[in-house]
Amino acid sequence: MSYAVRHAGKVTKGQLMLSDPAAWRAAIARQEGRQVWVTVVRQQHARTMQANRYYWGVVVETVAAYIGETREDAHALLKAHHLPQRSIETLEGKVIDGVPPTTRNLSVEEFSAYVERIKVWAATFLGLHIPEANQVEVSL
Repeated sequence: MSYAVRHAGKVTKGQLMLSDPAAWRAAIARQEGRQVWVTVVRQQHARTMQANRYYWGVVVETVAAYIGETREDAHALLKAHHLPQRSIETLEGKVIDGVPPTTRNLSVEEFSAYVERIKVWAATFLGLHIPEANQVEVSL
């Protein structure tokens, strides 16, 4: 079984300043003698709970009701239609192409663009109006 550990930090003058150096040292100690991958990515803000409620409670729900499918199936359809397939690389360096898309790792900007693409598609392809987030009150 493999797992990933995430550690926050900031790069200052070419040096990585970890937010919790002790946790980093403990994570490294648990990998003693093993080969590991270290990936550095820019920290992105996750979408808000309000954006998530709007997506599931309005966007997905509206499309699901219109096409007669469950919310989960409508969500799968929307991801497949409006997000690119992914590739993943195994720890051994093998690349697996054609992995289904996910909304989980989208930045705020990417998620907003994804929702906008869905709204345009729903209007042009389905003739379906999806209200703006500020036009509805959503509670899940």
